[in-house]
Amino acid sequence: MKTILVVFGTRPEAVKLAPFILLAKRDSRFRVIVGSTGQHREMLKPLLNFFEITPDFDLDLMRPGQSLVDISMGVMKGLNEYLLNNRVDGVVVQGDTTSCFKASLIAFYHRVPVIHVEAGLRSGDIYSPFPEEFNRKATGLVAKFHFAPTETSKENLIRETFHRDNIYVTGNTGIDALFEVKNRLASEELNQQLKERYNFLSPHRKLVLVTVHRRESFGAPMEEVMKGLIALSLREDLEILIPLHMNPQVRASAEKVFGDKARWIDKDLQAKPGQSKIWLCEPVDYVPFVYLMDRAHLIITDSGGVQEEAPSLGKPILVAREKTERPEAIAAGTSRLIPLEEKAFLKTAEEILDTPEIYHRMAQAKNPFGDGRACERILNVLAEKL
Repeated sequence: MKTILVVFGTRPEAVKLAPFILLAKRDSRFRVIVGSTGQHREMLKPLLNFFEITPDFDLDLMRPGQSLVDISMGVMKGLNEYLLNNRVDGVVVQGDTTSCFKASLIAFYHRVPVIHVEAGLRSGDIYSPFPEEFNRKATGLVAKFHFAPTETSKENLIRETFHRDNIYVTGNTGIDALFEVKNRLASEELNQQLKERYNFLSPHRKLVLVTVHRRESFGAPMEEVMKGLIALSLREDLEILIPLHMNPQVRASAEKVFGDKARWIDKDLQAKPGQSKIWLCEPVDYVPFVYLMDRAHLIITDSGGVQEEAPSLGKPILVAREKTERPEAIAAGTSRLIPLEEKAFLKTAEEILDTPEIYHRMAQAKNPFGDGRACERILNVLAEKL
């Protein structure tokens, strides 16, 4: 039996590692230890409760206003202490976060094999997204196992001279998580709870779901996107819901641009359908977010995970970034880049909304990121090779 330590710190990591943890815990070939850095504690709690996952240890790093340096030092110190006192056969990290890179670095220092889930994504610009592009490249340098979600990701790694025998194309574990949640949303009780929670949304308008939070878009680019959303909201056939990221710079831009043109649902629980064209709300847990994606007509995002998940729900995606490390979605036709400039932003969004053949082609395109069996493939490789 192999002992594997699974480390995560942010909600996106936990989403994509949850189905892996659940499947590994049911697999007699593995003993699973779950470690949380605790840096997104409140955002993680509902998700871990939903999947019934309890971390075996928590580094308790959540602090207001902490920097990337603070997080880095905390992860390195805490995980170093754990590995000094506990033997494991491999450390599983996911994606491109600071916790992913620092956990992989400490595992390397202890000569513990690093297992990189979602390896090989590249934008080609070390500062976009920041610091994610660096994190995933640096994690690759110390990883023994590279689990690439697509053939494109695999080719990226091969071009960087990683040995092809250590690269495995599995699909993305985020699709495994999405299918798990979608199955549970079939529960009439859960579905009704979510309908009541979002009863302020109009049944007569198309929902545009929006998330923006990337550091490289802070300031003018993000504010141009928000101005474009105001212009888009003038249409009578749609309404916009924005779960607003907690980052103070995102909040400051929203307050500056939206003003009284948007309504905070969390601060006015008496709001009714039709009373706003732009709704703002606090960040949404993963399960209700899947519900909202499924309900949406169009999704505008700068999130990497949403680019992967929404195609499995048949939702066209407009990516509010200058570059994406997920070109497979662009090539497959499930998503398009949307300019970070008010007028061009509006023009692109309206082209999708007003051209049925374009909209339906995007909605019906095959998801290039997986079939929901990525975790199974990863575990089979680890059982043989670890």
